[in-house]
Amino acid sequence: MSVFGYPGGAALPIFDRIFKTNLFSFILSHHEQGAGHMAEGYACASSKPGIVLVTSGPGSSNLVIPMLNALLDGTPMVGTGAFQEIDVMSVAKTCTKWCDPVENINDLPKIVNDAFYNATSGRPGPVLISVPKDIGQAVFETAAADLLSIFPTMAEPEKPFQSWSVCVDIGIYKSIDKIAQLVNYSQRPIICAGRGVLAHKVSSKILLKIAEKSRIPVTATLLRMGCFDETHDLALNMIGTYGAPYANYAIQNADLVLVFGARLDERAVGNRLEYAPKVKEAALTGRGGIFQFNLNPDIVGRVIKPTQLVVGDLSETLPHLLHGLNKEGNRTPWLDQIQQWKKQHAFRVPSRCMQSRTSPQQTIAELDRQTSSLKHRITMTTGVGQLQMWAAQRYRFRSPRPLITSGALGTMGFGLPAAIGAQIARPDHIVIDIDGDASFCMTMEELLTASQYDLPIKLIIFNNDGQGMISQLQKADYRNRICYNRQSNPDFVNLAQSMGCDSRRCEYAGELSSSIQWLLECKRPALFDVLMSETEMLPIVPNGKALDLITLE
Repeated sequence: MSVFGYPGGAALPIFDRIFKTNLFSFILSHHEQGAGHMAEGYACASSKPGIVLVTSGPGSSNLVIPMLNALLDGTPMVGTGAFQEIDVMSVAKTCTKWCDPVENINDLPKIVNDAFYNATSGRPGPVLISVPKDIGQAVFETAAADLLSIFPTMAEPEKPFQSWSVCVDIGIYKSIDKIAQLVNYSQRPIICAGRGVLAHKVSSKILLKIAEKSRIPVTATLLRMGCFDETHDLALNMIGTYGAPYANYAIQNADLVLVFGARLDERAVGNRLEYAPKVKEAALTGRGGIFQFNLNPDIVGRVIKPTQLVVGDLSETLPHLLHGLNKEGNRTPWLDQIQQWKKQHAFRVPSRCMQSRTSPQQTIAELDRQTSSLKHRITMTTGVGQLQMWAAQRYRFRSPRPLITSGALGTMGFGLPAAIGAQIARPDHIVIDIDGDASFCMTMEELLTASQYDLPIKLIIFNNDGQGMISQLQKADYRNRICYNRQSNPDFVNLAQSMGCDSRRCEYAGELSSSIQWLLECKRPALFDVLMSETEMLPIVPNGKALDLITLE
């Protein structure tokens, strides 16, 4: 088991014990925030809780951002440390799912087991154990250790956390049967899949069976990319403000929406008053509606209130829904319209002179082409900003859990440390971090961690000397008053080399193909610096009146 962290005086008793055992592999980060994101990357890639250990004072406060990021995105993470200089319990309550101080050494086994249980049961999330220095120095009795047998233990690896899943109430099955009947009679159904589908391997498989049995198109939120093969005829890719236009057209014209494990937040919905008007019409007449399947009712309905909510583990509710569905009905006009939208509004790669700077679209398209036969062993992480959306839009994911990114919080600097954690969890995968220069600069010290542990992660830096998303928002919302978004960058190529990593720069589009081939063949940590002119604006796809103009006859 891998533990990520950074030592300090108050936590040295714990670090000393870890050093004396071979039960853990400790990964030394260069900043506590980096350690937290590494644990997140490890958790997302492995389906096991990421573990991070830091010390008191600023060491613990530097974990706040990773803990909050993990809380909002539902990532299981266990944080421990010797906290004495700040009231860490007060801080932790706002950014963790559960937290507890160890006040007696005999309580330690139970608290550790409670921590892992809370991190992985229900909707996963971060937990924190506060271990004072005197407790860290103590030794508990054998009798206390024996108490471990009466508490929950880790589930078997092939079914992570299955033994702690929330069972479905028998009464809910009747509701699912009614929903299945509505799906069978609907003419324009669509599935919106969220990250909850990735909680169990079985959920992704059942999603495919549901879509193919009833011929229902599938769209997705950012955090669920890959749980449905995006090259499949029924795939509609990402919805939302920066999603695929054809996915948003489908949502606006559907008469029934099945939402599996997604919250439907502001970025996925856009203008909530104008969201899915045809579904609302169908719901009023009892012919359709929004039917949301989710494990946690507390996160549902904050933006869009569903017609009906089914609370339960998707690995248990979806099989019952599948059983009640008929094979494809008369949906040929709907499926034909979907294909027409996909052709008409397909993402295009702009043509560029080979002697001009490359574009984000070209870079992602070339990476997608060169890894087309490797998709089963590609794991991608991203920083935050325009590059995050370009990657989600243009790269076609084909297997579960291929994309690890910061969703709800949008944490700058997430990509590099998350790639380190993912590489440790998946040593046989090619782990690629798509990053922007501004986001990369937040945690670029972790290149030293990748080099120190000889982790062959690959970084692609979209380098335009600024914050592209800030520029876009200032152009759109502040009458083109662009300010405070330009920054001075180091020479990334020389920086990477000074940190023991391979590196190369691409100045012109003609160098792109050979440079990406070089990157993929590197056996050591490597950085690819792609120089770009000011990044063009991402297309913003509204889901309101502009889309309502195109409706089915």
